[in-house]
Amino acid sequence: MDERLRASAVEYPAHGWGVQPGSVWDGERYIQGHTPVPTDGLVAVRVSPRSLRAVAETWSWWSVAPYAVLARTGEDFDVLTAPAGMVEKALHLPNSALRSCPIMLAPRRESARLLIRTGSRLWWKLRTVPEVGLFPTGALIALPPTVTSAGVWSWWVAPADCGYRPGLADEVQKTLGAVCGPTPGGRC
Repeated sequence: MDERLRASAVEYPAHGWGVQPGSVWDGERYIQGHTPVPTDGLVAVRVSPRSLRAVAETWSWWSVAPYAVLARTGEDFDVLTAPAGMVEKALHLPNSALRSCPIMLAPRRESARLLIRTGSRLWWKLRTVPEVGLFPTGALIALPPTVTSAGVWSWWVAPADCGYRPGLADEVQKTLGAVCGPTPGGRC
C-alpha cells in the first residue's frame, strides 16, 4: 500500500475537496486497483457518481487498494490547462495571481493544470493559444501523487500554499494573458 497516496486521498476531503477512487496504473495497463481486472484507462472504480467527502469513508477505500486519486471538474474547482513554459513565465511576473492558485505539473513537465473557481469561462484571448483550454464539467482528473501511464503528477503550487482555495479565474487568466505576445496564433 502506498501510504503517501492514501494520506493524500484523505487530505483532500479533510479540506473540502471530493475525491473518487480510480483505476491504477500497474506499469503496463490500468486495473481496477483491488483486483487485476483491466479497465479502459483512468476511470472511477465506484458505480456512484457521488464524490467521497468524508475522511473516514475515504480512508476505508484507500485501505483496500492504492487507488488513483481522482476529482471531478466543476464540483470543487474547474481546471485550466496550459503549457508549462507559459505558466512558468506567468509565475515570475510581479504579484502573479498564479502564486495563489493550486497548480499541478504533468509528469513530463510539458503542461500544467491550474485549479480555478467553478463556473469559469475561457477568455477569448486565451482561446487562440495552442494547448490552453478548460476541462469540461464532470471530467475526471488525477490529483497528485497519482501515477498515470505518463508518470506521477505533482504539485507545482501546492493546495496547502493556497489554503485549498482555487484561484480566481479572471485573475489567473489575466496573468496568463500578460505573457502572451501579439504574435500570429496568439503564441506566448
